[in-house]
Amino acid sequence: MTKPFAGIRILDFTQVFADPFGSYQLALLGADVIKVERLAGEDMRRGPPNKDWSARNLSTAWMAINANKRSLGLELTKPKAIEIAKRLASQADVVMENFRPGVMDKLGIGYEALSAINPRLIYCAVSGFGQNGPERATAAYDGKIQAMSGIMSVTGECRDCDNAGPPIAAGTSGRRGCATGT
Repeated sequence: MTKPFAGIRILDFTQVFADPFGSYQLALLGADVIKVERLAGEDMRRGPPNKDWSARNLSTAWMAINANKRSLGLELTKPKAIEIAKRLASQADVVMENFRPGVMDKLGIGYEALSAINPRLIYCAVSGFGQNGPERATAAYDGKIQAMSGIMSVTGECRDCDNAGPPIAAGTSGRRGCATGT
């Protein structure tokens, strides 16, 4: 049986969790996903819960959401890397990225640049605070979103750190304890 996304090539510049999980779903549906990371690999490679695998740049969380993908390390501040990214985009059906708005443009591989090379390209830009609006340039990490949304106000207070009273983060986003990181 042919999978629904068989024959679709996705150039994946996403990192951390939410968006790599999205491209993982497309890989499960048969898409050929090429994940592009900086040479040292994205931070999620060194995350919890298993310290041994994290030390190898292969955290279990990273492996879980990046299975079925091919991987490529590029230093996107270098002209040769941008040339490679553009060549890959010329053969891709979809580009996915989750940088803050404008980052890909500054690198020379934003929508305008890549669609000029490949007019049929679908460009998926996802950011925590949207592409326009007052917070668009703000990075949207879990702790900040939890604090801004107010969820930390209902999760209880930390009793284990020196600053008794900070709110405790909800869920399992890689850290346990209060908002101060202990």
